Amino acid sequence: MVDRNELWAQAEELAELLLQCPEIARYREAEARMNANAQATAMIRKLRELQEEIADFQARRVPEAYYKHLVAESESLLGKLEKIPEVKAFQEAQAAVNDLLQAVTGRIAQVLTAGHADEPEGSACRADWRPADEAARHVD
Repeated sequence: MVDRNELWAQAEELAELLLQCPEIARYREAEARMNANAQATAMIRKLRELQEEIADFQARRVPEAYYKHLVAESESLLGKLEKIPEVKAFQEAQAAVNDLLQAVTGRIAQVLTAGHADEPEGSACRADWRPADEAARHVD
């Protein structure tokens, strides 16, 4: 039986391996470029404010007619934001990291359900170690 401290140590080792993946490096670079874009950061800040206002209205069960202008404004702002190259690059890098993390989670789930671990070939950062059914669905 593994104690939790050992489990957390192994999780930290896995995190360190993931930090070496090119997807993580691209994500960090894209995030830095996006954060360096003053227009993008101002738009993101405004979008978050609008989303909070909308969530507040929804939590209080206010009919949408009273805040639909906020929804329209947030959708318009999101459309403009997604046209900024740094934001688009960040979104793509974020999707790649999410794919990587889902693949890792899928592999862990596969091992848990199978009851044993087969050693994957290749790098932990490469898509070739994904479970066969996911690798068939995923196109790099």
